[in-house]
Amino acid sequence: MQNVATSRGLLFGLLAAFFWGMHSVIVRYLTSDMGGLQIAAMRLFIAAAAIYVILRVLGAVVSINLRDWNFRLAVLSTVVNYIFFHIGLERTGAANAMVLENTAPVFVLIFLYFFAKAPVGWRDLLATAIAVTGVALTVLPDFQTGGARFAGDLLEIAAGLSWAVFLISSSRAMQGTSSTPERLNFLFGIFLCAGILMAPLGLIDPVMPNVRDGLFLTLLGVLPTALAYYLWYEAAARVSTLSATLMFALSVVFTFVNAGLFLGAEITGAGLIGAAMIVFAVILTSREKTD
Repeated sequence: MQNVATSRGLLFGLLAAFFWGMHSVIVRYLTSDMGGLQIAAMRLFIAAAAIYVILRVLGAVVSINLRDWNFRLAVLSTVVNYIFFHIGLERTGAANAMVLENTAPVFVLIFLYFFAKAPVGWRDLLATAIAVTGVALTVLPDFQTGGARFAGDLLEIAAGLSWAVFLISSSRAMQGTSSTPERLNFLFGIFLCAGILMAPLGLIDPVMPNVRDGLFLTLLGVLPTALAYYLWYEAAARVSTLSATLMFALSVVFTFVNAGLFLGAEITGAGLIGAAMIVFAVILTSREKTD
């Protein structure tokens, strides 16, 4: 039964990565018309509405447990992550943003070691070195030119740090759940509370979205937000924290493909090697490990 549960978790994680791979591309398109913070706030409310509809269709009671510290931490880290990610994406490319946010697994490992007292071996240290090298390769062209693009890369690394906190708090919470409605309610609460906290920032410089923007905002809120997060939560309920984190890294592959196909982004050799190194690093940290 454990093997079946793990296999299902891996499948859910792969599907989540596929949908997550869309979100940088969609946000990068939207930032040509709208501000990053406005996009962040609107996608959270759309995602909350989508999860609410699902809960009502299932006939489940809608509830938010504000006393849960994992929930509070997940909400706070979501807000911080969305601020860094969306502002950073205004200043760098979709592929760079996704790759740099995937430094999160390394931060997860560090947090688990210092706060959960998990042992760190040679494989973990090697993986960290590989990941740092991969990040350096990814941002090297931007570092050489400097300016806003490099600043965007730094913001995306900060997004990776806050995303690590979200991954840990969410994974720990999901491992204590036993049903889909529980996981959906946890996710609904995160989207709603984070959206409320983000709303004032989204109103700083609002832009009325046109019909096409509205379509892409809806896609952003439903597919790479509501659906992808839900699928990842189902995966996180079945596997360890590090394994669940690894699944997020798979979205890098889909992001590179989508950025090239839909945004005409130039995918450099160094960027591909850097992305591959980061993915390899998180595989290395997750192999034969549990937390």
